[in-house]
Amino acid sequence: MGLERIYFELKKREDDEYYIELAQKDVLFVPVITDIMLNNSNSISVWAQMLLEKISEINPLIVYPYIGYISEIIDRKTIFNSWSVWKIITNLLVCDYQNYWDNLKSKYYDSLKSERIAEFSIACECACKIISAKPEEEKLITEILKNMDNRNFYINENLSPKSSEVAKNKAQEVLSVLSQSKEN
Repeated sequence: MGLERIYFELKKREDDEYYIELAQKDVLFVPVITDIMLNNSNSISVWAQMLLEKISEINPLIVYPYIGYISEIIDRKTIFNSWSVWKIITNLLVCDYQNYWDNLKSKYYDSLKSERIAEFSIACECACKIISAKPEEEKLITEILKNMDNRNFYINENLSPKSSEVAKNKAQEVLSVLSQSKEN
């Protein structure tokens, strides 16, 4: 299928399952949807990201070749969905045959140490998948999550005690899941 046809298909706004199936059939679909995610800053970009996240969950191997391209969005602080890209990247770690994680992990730890509650929360959501794919990261992730007492969180550059409480609860949830998985 050519690029024009892919864009035509995207304009139809079918169910996500339709596009997931299309991605598995056409090698050009993933780079096109990635390009839409990277080069737009509107609802279509968010939709493209959510679609790419679903595709990466179902078939990470077809998305993995574009991990470098996808990870570019992390450095673009002006793009609304830059932090959520971690969800896609963590789905791809199960097939990280090129050890691309080594290029990204310092940025992940920056997100996990972030004072922005949204960024921190997304990093927490990704922690268990990262540890599952990269067990050597468990110690550092656990240390960061255990040291929440002196951390402050901000919303629009204003200190938010409520956000600090939410962050502590989020960290505790992750630590609890990790503890339970060790017991099993």
